[in-house]
Amino acid sequence: MMENAELEAFKAIVDYGSVTQAALKLNRVQSSISFRIKTLESKLGTRLFERSGRRIVVTAAGNELYGYASQILEWVAKAEASFGQGSGPQKLRLGVIENFTLSRQPLLQRIMSNPIELDIDVTLGNSTYLIDALESGICDAAIVGAGIAPGHLTRLGLFEDRLTLIYGESHAPVSLDTLDGCSFLVNSRQSASQRNLKELLTLHRATPDRIVECGSYSLLFSQVANGAGVSLVPQALVEVFAPTHKVLSLELTAPYATFNTEMVFLDASLGSAARRLTEWILESETCEVRSTVGQRVEMSHG
Repeated sequence: MMENAELEAFKAIVDYGSVTQAALKLNRVQSSISFRIKTLESKLGTRLFERSGRRIVVTAAGNELYGYASQILEWVAKAEASFGQGSGPQKLRLGVIENFTLSRQPLLQRIMSNPIELDIDVTLGNSTYLIDALESGICDAAIVGAGIAPGHLTRLGLFEDRLTLIYGESHAPVSLDTLDGCSFLVNSRQSASQRNLKELLTLHRATPDRIVECGSYSLLFSQVANGAGVSLVPQALVEVFAPTHKVLSLELTAPYATFNTEMVFLDASLGSAARRLTEWILESETCEVRSTVGQRVEMSHG
């Protein structure tokens, strides 16, 4: 089912000519606008925009939707004005690490169209950046790698993922005894998983030839598939990129191969948007988190 926020984002891009201008007019971050359009296209099963050089052009399907969107939003505005619903739903500015957007995209889509009446804007970034954004007031809550948030923030555990070593078919065979001198590729030097990589290298007494920061998992997997080096990544991402990037995996069982994510936020009150969203995620994902439910410990102030 289409959401008003998705139609708002779509109409704003058409009206103002770009994602950047739409974000400014709606007082949203660009990543939120882009994600809403991607979700809307997924729901409708069609492309709404095409790129022409640096410009984006509305498709035939987009032109048809524009008429419907304009009418729907107009009637919603009239209804809200008539019934005095100017206050609207609770707003939540949510930071999300890239790993989460890729490995749990269906869940992220459900978060954006949640049934608990939250108006959510999404900002993407590595864990360190998102913690800084939270403390500076840019975000209200953030889904980040566990263990790096300062003690004065409230943290609720979400998921546990397995990490694996990947390398390309043209790369020399990789084992835990042959890591010394390898080139390691990382998504970001500021991501929480760098602690896992450091522990792996320390335990196996390996010194990388170099560490290359790729900036995105898409580029990382492309480089690894081409034999540029080795990388420690969540196993779920191997499955995400399998259709487009052929890599080999080395399964790991040591403690450093566990990567946990958590929701971090400032407002710990029971009715806060961040707490409501966290509780909804855990309830809606009961089957997925059943194996780790015993490890979910709330760490409050102090």
